[in-house]
Amino acid sequence: MSPKNLVFASAALHPERSGILFNKKETLQREEDYLFCLRQLYRVVPKNFDIFIVDNSIDNSSSLHSKELQLFLDQKNVLYTKKTNKQKIKNIGVSELRELFHLEQELDFNSYSKVCYLTSRRFITNPYVFEKTESLKKQALLSNPDFIYLDGEVSISEKKGMFNDMFFAMKSETILQYIEYSKYQIENMEKNMISSENNLYNFVTEKNIKYEYLEFLGFLRYDYYRKNVSEIKHKYHFV
Repeated sequence: MSPKNLVFASAALHPERSGILFNKKETLQREEDYLFCLRQLYRVVPKNFDIFIVDNSIDNSSSLHSKELQLFLDQKNVLYTKKTNKQKIKNIGVSELRELFHLEQELDFNSYSKVCYLTSRRFITNPYVFEKTESLKKQALLSNPDFIYLDGEVSISEKKGMFNDMFFAMKSETILQYIEYSKYQIENMEKNMISSENNLYNFVTEKNIKYEYLEFLGFLRYDYYRKNVSEIKHKYHFV
């Protein structure tokens, strides 16, 4: 029997962010995105992976507009952590790390062989990253892929001083080290707007973590930060 692995799936269904207001249309679109992506996650993940969705933006599923999404989440392992948020989110990476901290308090990570960290509003086209997680021999599985748009444009991602954290995986004992490391860094990250990608890189380099590297993830992602740029025709990209 294959050892059990864990997927931590970070979510913010109805985010409250400092300086950013989401209207109802945008909120409805987020709900559709999450339903689209989460259904696919459960479709492609191997059977020996447990999935726990952790949301930091609502108290429970009854807050959702989409009854379809509500029904879906009510049948899954979901933790809602809004009550632990003291203020509007300024640093998204910090809020995702706090979700991870919360999950680690609820679950025995040592009962899993490996743990995947996933930003869940991503369409995972195939089980590749989970298969690479299962076969992982070193301490971590990392990446920093470029963005490939559907019109052929390639956007080179910043490689210096960071690892991408829309997905990474670690052996259970390593991610527990990462959690403890991040707990000591979290206030400084929040105060100085240090990204979670930088924090991940710092952990790996300071602790001399041995890792395997993925050039591509096989995810389809919508570039939300470019949505108001009128001349861009293709907003979706692969990573």
